Parts: sequence; structure tokens; C-alpha cells
Amino acid sequence: MTPFFETSFGMTETQRSTPPPISHGTVINDRYEIRQSLGKRGMGEVFLAYDRATQQPVALKIVREEARMPGDDEALRQELILARSVSNPNVCRVHDLSPSAYGPILVMEHITGQTLHTHIRRKKAQGGYTSDEFRRIASDICQGVAAIHATGLVHGDLKPGNVMVTSNPDGSIGKAVVLDFGFAKERARLSARRPGAPPDGGTPNYMAPERIRSGGASIEDDLYALGLTLWEMWTCRVPEPGYKPRAKPMRQQIMFDVPAGLSVDEIKQIFRCLSDDAAQRLPARHLRFFNPVQLTTNPVQVARERLDPGPPPGRSAQSAFTPGTQALLATFATNAPEFVGELIPLDRPMLSIGRRGDVDIVVPEATVSGHHANAKWQAGSWQIEDLGSTNGSYVEHTYERKKVVNVMHGGEFQLGELRLKLVSFGRESPHHKRARQYLARRDGLTGLQLRDYFLKALDEEAAYSEWIEQPLSIARYEIRGPNRLVSDRPTILEMLAFRRAATRVIELTDMLLLSLIAVTAGRTGPLRFAVCMTGPGPQEARNLVEQVVGQVQGMLPEGLDLVASIARYEPGMNVRSLVDPA
Repeated sequence: MTPFFETSFGMTETQRSTPPPISHGTVINDRYEIRQSLGKRGMGEVFLAYDRATQQPVALKIVREEARMPGDDEALRQELILARSVSNPNVCRVHDLSPSAYGPILVMEHITGQTLHTHIRRKKAQGGYTSDEFRRIASDICQGVAAIHATGLVHGDLKPGNVMVTSNPDGSIGKAVVLDFGFAKERARLSARRPGAPPDGGTPNYMAPERIRSGGASIEDDLYALGLTLWEMWTCRVPEPGYKPRAKPMRQQIMFDVPAGLSVDEIKQIFRCLSDDAAQRLPARHLRFFNPVQLTTNPVQVARERLDPGPPPGRSAQSAFTPGTQALLATFATNAPEFVGELIPLDRPMLSIGRRGDVDIVVPEATVSGHHANAKWQAGSWQIEDLGSTNGSYVEHTYERKKVVNVMHGGEFQLGELRLKLVSFGRESPHHKRARQYLARRDGLTGLQLRDYFLKALDEEAAYSEWIEQPLSIARYEIRGPNRLVSDRPTILEMLAFRRAATRVIELTDMLLLSLIAVTAGRTGPLRFAVCMTGPGPQEARNLVEQVVGQVQGMLPEGLDLVASIARYEPGMNVRSLVDPA
């Protein structure tokens, strides 16, 4: 094939004559035999073709003549040279570009599989993607976009329809490949737009606000489209048309549509891409999603003391048990703060836990029954069996009482109002000392700062907000029961709800702010806590708190409500006075 950049798109009179319609068997340029249409995309229609010269299948994109504009020839020449330099398994290879009787044809690598758009619809019918499936595809897309941007190219029309997902022989997800890149940037710049019309060269649903206004594709616009693509894949929902005026930023519209399953850091990455401020969007090369393939190909060895090495061959777990190698770290006790941070050795494979003096592990906590539970070493983990206690045993964030709780390294469980965490370090370990120091400043139930430490942190935040000349607001939250305010002696259910609500409020606030300034939060009463926010203005802070309350309320048991109020700090005020509502 004659290289494109040595030819011209200038057509002879014969070429200008209307060619026959393209169908199965049509041969273009005496080389490419059309097998089937793969659909219309971007500037033209894509066909599966057989390359008689290489005897390989290729994807043939015919650029519509009516889509071409003055200046396109040279723009396409230059971008083809760059496109050829992109060598990445997650980017479709561009082989050549040449004239034909049907218009310019773009010859590309043929990728077998489904477009991500089709893949999303199929997965939606199956209940959506698992977190590992999402991370696998997201990692591939980010790597592909990063490779395109590294050459100075802009995709210009990134969306699920321009991503192909392959399948492995066993039916599992193979890899994701970015298609149809590199030719929208110049087209968007050269296009003559009508007032109020969407920009040419892309898909309005996925355009960034600045592109809707100016029409110019950019790397930042690609990052916005990348964020929307990832959000659509995770939620199986299509974003609204972007060229229509939005009542509020897309990031705020979709904030609470993201299901659980991703880490806070992963969600924050997606939302950073959806920032209205283009400068705040994370480059594709900085986006990090856990890719299970990487663990099998490049395993990372982490040096860590194991919870238990397991019995040697031919020996039972009972005989292999090593006394003193396990410990329970007490992280919270309502009526026994001196007990917080205590390490309790698990020196036998069977231990009883309770408040009475005749048990193996005595805990000075009023909500723990005399004979509350048994801890039993079984099959590589500890099994906590409730013995019919008054206040019950619980695991993680659930409100349901558990008869049996299985706990492994790092796991937490709760007996009454006493929360315990299973750790593997001993009393002399530096980890223990650091944990004690941390827990001395924190409420073990919620992880929030204790009141005195929180007030000291507020003084620093107030001084910092004045120095950087940014507003500071304090959101005050409390859990209320039926027909009353906050009880001085909360029930177990209220305490569990308080922990869950506080944890989720902090996560959502941190995500909504998307700031480098960490959220400062502290417990201020039995069922009260406060969150300090630096940066958002009064109305933005109020809207943020309203969204957070609306989201968290649905997580609480019937009869309990999360209520909030907000106070604004003014320079010269005593910031501590804003913590407690009148």
C-alpha cells in the first residue's frame, strides 16, 4: 500500500462518480474484501474486511465524504503518524490511511469481542459488574488512554461504544481495547458550529462542560469522558445529554448513584475526573484500579507476621497452636475507657469471655454479660460463639445479632458495646505502641477524634482557614430516636447505627469535597459528632450536608433519624463555640 502521507485525497473524475453500494464481497482498492458491517462510529462506518496482501482480517473505517472539511487532509496526515507510534495492548493499532472511491479509508487492527456499550447492557441484565471485573476493565481503559495521551494525541470521542471488550476461551473477561482515537481533535477545532448546536467530532453525552462551550477537544475533555465511562460501567446507567444546560455539575448528580464495592480512593478518582475544573482532573496515568491480572503476573510479596502458620504436615491444629502469638485488641468500651487498647493474649485454642471473674478473659464493660461468648481456634480462624448474652454479639456494620462470628486477621466484632479487633503483633511490638497512641485520641466505636482532641484540631483548622483565606463550616450531626432527642444512655441498636452513620458521613463528605484538605471530625456527645469542612462556601456546604443526610438516612433502622445543622466560622470567633448547637 502506498503510504498515506505520500498521496493526496484529490480525486479524479472517475473516483468522483458514484461507486456501487458496499456489501459482502465488495473489494476496495483491489485489496480489501468486505465481509460485514460492524456499525457506524464517529466519522464513518466500520467494516470487517479481509486484507488480501497480508491475508489477515482488518477493520476498515470509511470516512464519510460529507464529514470531511477543509484542512482535514493535513490534519489526518499528521495524526496518523502519531497514531502509528502508539504501541499498547489496550489501544487498537492503526495501520494505514488511504484514498478510495468511497472516501478516505482508515485501516485498523481487528479486535474480536463486544463494545463496552453492549457489554454493559449484558452485564446489567446479570446484576452488573463485580468489583474485580470492573477493576480489570477500568485498568485496561486507563492504560490505553494514558498511552494515547503520552504521544500528544487526544481521543476526542471516548465512550463505551469506542471500547472493545474481548473474551478468554473460558468465557471470562479478556482485555479492554480503546478504539477510534486520534482524529477528533483537529476536526472539532476546524468545525463551524451553529449557535446552540453540540460540538462536532464527539458525543455530547460524554463531553466536558468546557468543550460544550468552546467545541475544542482536549486531554482534559478525554479525562471527563473517561470518568463518565467508568461511572456508566459501574452503575449500568447512561449519562444525560451533555450539551443541554445542566442544573448542577455531573459529579453532584451521580454522587449517590455509585453502589458499594469500590474503595473510597477509587470513587474519588472517578469523581476527580468529573470535576468542572479541568485542572483538577487526574491524568489517566495516575488513575489506579486494582487489576487482578497484575497479581498473577507480577505478584507482590508483603512481609507480614502471619496470624498462624497452620499445622505442619501430619500434625493437628490443636498440637500446632502456639500460646501467646494471638491477641485481641480492644478498641472501644463505653464504661471502661482504661480498657481501650489493651492486648489480651489468646494463649489457648478455647477461651471464655465475659464480665465475671470465673471466665478466661474478663472485660470490665457493663454491656458484656457475665458469660458472654466463647472464642475457639478452628480451621485457621477464631470462631466467636455467643452464649445467649443479654446485649448480643455483632460483626462489622450489621444490626443483626449473631450466634457465631468467624474472625480472621484484622477482623472486628462487637460484644455488647465492646468492640474488639484481631491482631497478630505482641505486647512488645512497636505496632502495639503506635496503636495505643492512636486509640488514646480516637473513639473506638467510630474512629472519630475524642472531644478534647477534636477541639484542639478545630483551633488549628480555624487558623489555617484564615491563612489560606478559605471559608470554614462545621456540620453537626446527631442520631435521634422516636419522640425524643438524644438519650444519655443509648441502646445497642443506637450505638451500632451511630457507628455506621458516622463512618458513612465521613466517607461521603470526603468524596464530595474532593479536596487535598483532610476532613476533620470528632465525637461530641453520646450520639453526636461534628465534621469540619474547609473550602466550600456557605451554600455549597449546606447542599453537601443535605445530600449526605439524605443518603445516610436510608441506612438507619426504622425509628432512628440522622439530623444535621451547620454553622459558619468567621475570623475572630471562638471556633469551639460552634460545636454544640444551642
